Amino acid sequence: MKNILLYIICSFSLTASWAQLIPYRVNDKWGYSDTSGKIIIEPQYEETEFFTEDFAFIKIDTLFYGINSTGKIITEAYRFHGEFSEGLCHVQNTKFKSFYINTLGLSVFNKTYDALESFSEGLAVVSVNKKLGIINRNGDWVRPPNFDTSSQKFQSGFLLGISKGKYFYIDKQGKTLSLPDSIIPAGIFSEGIAPVYVKTRSKIAPYGLTYVLQFIDSSGQVIMRDFINDSIDYSEYITIEKEFRDGKCVIKNRNDIGWDYYFLDRQKRFSPLFSYAKHIGDSLYLGILGMYMPDLRIMDKNFYVMGQFQTKPTQVGEIGNGLIPVRDKEGKWGYMNSNCRLLIPHRYDGASAFKNGYAMIILNQKRGVINTQGKHFFKD
Repeated sequence: MKNILLYIICSFSLTASWAQLIPYRVNDKWGYSDTSGKIIIEPQYEETEFFTEDFAFIKIDTLFYGINSTGKIITEAYRFHGEFSEGLCHVQNTKFKSFYINTLGLSVFNKTYDALESFSEGLAVVSVNKKLGIINRNGDWVRPPNFDTSSQKFQSGFLLGISKGKYFYIDKQGKTLSLPDSIIPAGIFSEGIAPVYVKTRSKIAPYGLTYVLQFIDSSGQVIMRDFINDSIDYSEYITIEKEFRDGKCVIKNRNDIGWDYYFLDRQKRFSPLFSYAKHIGDSLYLGILGMYMPDLRIMDKNFYVMGQFQTKPTQVGEIGNGLIPVRDKEGKWGYMNSNCRLLIPHRYDGASAFKNGYAMIILNQKRGVINTQGKHFFKD
């Protein structure tokens, strides 16, 4: 019985030490509360940020520091920091040296760089002497610095690089994907494929050459071409707007006054025509019809309308934890579910997507945190 009681006490202590702490503001000072709103670390900082494991960034006199869940400062001062990804975060200290730290606040690799990006798929882009290269999680070079700029992260095993104005794809071994001169990268890899523009003979002007949108796989082979919709070949008219996500990309073609937008799937099927279209996450899609009195629709993967807006929003954000930030015609933000039911009223001057049950908002020109029930973690 004694051993069982000791186990229960130890288990409770371990759980309590990792209890979720929420950034909490009182007037202009930030600290942390528990999920009920009870203050755990007294508001005393310019800013506080969410914890990643037992680590969080706080701000004092314009500089950032790392603390643990007891409130103890465990790092030097930083001018800048990124976000944790794959257990590592990039920072820049007051001597303008950039490097990575772990969730213990310790520097890793024992190397510094001029600039750097977050890790993705086990790799990161770093800058040395105004050139970009790629390192792995041991800090070893996968590709030495020899290109000028790139997309921020690896996706579907590739990075989009640029050198001397030329676009190319880099794989996870640091090698350039071999493509003929007639193929020009048009966007990043996503869900295993990438958009490219291919130089070919025009069907519109048979004696001329043009570039048409196609898609390649990871070997560089063209696997999607000839985009037919309503018996019309759109290949020479469409351009890529947004990469594949949840099985669909966004394409557009020019009309007399602007652009027409479509969602396109891997089977080359077109969605209905929209005046604007974008992904909002969780296999949901936003389609807008009309320019002056637009009709906004949230749709599922089959483009069935999930619900009708009672009042037309002027802006729709990304879904998170089942809630979508939506701005009304008065410029105030609230949150709706995918059926367009308003769950958190329009009252905020700004609103971010929910993540892990919490979102950052702006009210009366001050930042604050709310949970999915609309509970405020701040007071003035």
